[in-house]
Amino acid sequence: MSSEGAATLLISSGSHGDATVVRAVGELDYDYAPMFRRELAQVWSGDPGATPTLVLDLTGLTFCDSTGLAELLWILRRSQETKTDLSLAGVSRTLRHMLTTTGLLPYFTIFASVEEALRDR
Repeated sequence: MSSEGAATLLISSGSHGDATVVRAVGELDYDYAPMFRRELAQVWSGDPGATPTLVLDLTGLTFCDSTGLAELLWILRRSQETKTDLSLAGVSRTLRHMLTTTGLLPYFTIFASVEEALRDR
């Protein structure tokens, strides 16, 4: 987390046809992972099959630590359980490197932008 508690994570979500787009802006770390998980859990609340497509817009993500990576793995597992088509959009070089060095990159579908993810799904 940034010094003096200045870091934050803002999360918003919205529907785009049969897809849900969840946008994360800020830092996905130990302090903000629970909030991120709560928002994503809302996506699957009620009917787990109601969200056939989920796009995580990570364009505004400025930091992701191992706890944030664990949250992405939780989302991946949950999307597999619910047969939700998961895409990551706007992945930074740093996060891509993190996914690559941990061997997790092949498990995620990554697009440059939300628009590309929605168009090419």
